[in-house]
Formats: sequence, C-alpha cells, structure tokens
Amino acid sequence: MRDIAIHMIFSFLAAVSFGVLCNVPKRSVIAGGLIGTIGWITYIQLISRGFGVFLSSFTSAFLLAFAAWAAASKFRLPVTVYIVPGIVPIVPGITFYEALRGLIAGSDSFSGSGIVQVVFGAAGIACGIAIANVLYRSIARFILRHYQHR
Repeated sequence: MRDIAIHMIFSFLAAVSFGVLCNVPKRSVIAGGLIGTIGWITYIQLISRGFGVFLSSFTSAFLLAFAAWAAASKFRLPVTVYIVPGIVPIVPGITFYEALRGLIAGSDSFSGSGIVQVVFGAAGIACGIAIANVLYRSIARFILRHYQHR
C-alpha cells in the first residue's frame, strides 16, 4: 500500500512538472497530474501482475487518453494539454537510455531486449491514444445525436 502511495505522488509530480514546463494553462495542471497518475498506476499494476510491456502501455495510454478527452470536453481546452503531461510517467525513457548505454558499452544481449521493450512500449502508447481518440469521438457523436433528437 505504501508503494502505491509513493508511485501516485511521484507520478503526479512528474506529470505536473512537465505540464508546468510546457506552459499548460494553470487550470489544467492538477487534472493533467491526475491523468498522469491514472496512467502510471495502471501501468505499474499491470506490469507487476505479469502483463507484457505492450499491453500495459496500451491499457494505461488508453485510460489516460480517455480521461484526457473527458477533461478536455469538461474544461473546454485542447486534449493535448492533458495528454502530453499525462503520458510522461509511462514513456519508456530510462529503458531506452539503458539500452543505448548497453549498446555503446558492447552488451548486445541487454541492449537488444531493451530496445524491443522500448519499441513495444512506444507502440502500445501510440495505439492506446489513437484508439481512445476514435472511441471517445464515436461515443460523443452518438450521445450528441441521441440527445439532439429529443
């Protein structure tokens, strides 16, 4: 339980810090931090239960992108204001760094598997965001049509 709280605090701080660094509107900083927390907690929970990098990245990116679309609709701001800081905690940056460092140092076995994990993680994030985008827009369009005819 203590580990989850630590993960929540630091993923929130990472997302908020990146949002401030990117000059997102002040009213969106807290929501962006919460969206980043949703993504990281989902990712870390799935990885700890033995799911692969792609599925964990996909699911966490899907959930955070869906939450970002909901926040963007509610607060009338562009969705990128929420997605960009939200994906920061799940981007496989340290894995990429370690894989390149291993490649430069000559440790081919680790660098190859590390690069494969980075590619799967990045593909999962991209697919999750894209599918959440399509699904959210389809649901929103259906709801708007349904309530306009009443």
